[in-house]
Amino acid sequence: MDINFRHDHKCFNLRVASVIKNEDKILLSNDVNYYTLPGGRVHFGETTEVAIKRAIYEQLNLQVKISKLLSINENFFDYEDDEYHELLFVYLCEIDDKQKEEMDMNKYSRKNYHFISFKEILNLNFKPEFLLSDLKKVTNEITHKVNK
Repeated sequence: MDINFRHDHKCFNLRVASVIKNEDKILLSNDVNYYTLPGGRVHFGETTEVAIKRAIYEQLNLQVKISKLLSINENFFDYEDDEYHELLFVYLCEIDDKQKEEMDMNKYSRKNYHFISFKEILNLNFKPEFLLSDLKKVTNEITHKVNK
């Protein structure tokens, strides 16, 4: 069961996202209208670390290694008729070279996945935009952001 709930057009999500790099490119998923980092909702009773590993395996059939937690984000936004309050944990993750060679990113998922350079990402409809700072530079500190 996902940790999310809705009441009177107010919604809460607990989500995870991954930054997976291949040389100077970052893996993004593409929905019809926007690009985002791969990830998903956390299940009840699941840690965020287990959740990111599960989500990437379910979406791409890849085993990831977590390098570090990059940021914890409080995100407030409207989507369609609903107001959202979301907690988002972003992890820097790695896949080994063998998986990179063998990966067929669009075989296991309904979404499209692409490795895209940071420069190109700046020209895309990337959501949520405040995560661009996580992509631009990886620091040794965990950042906490509030996007309201």
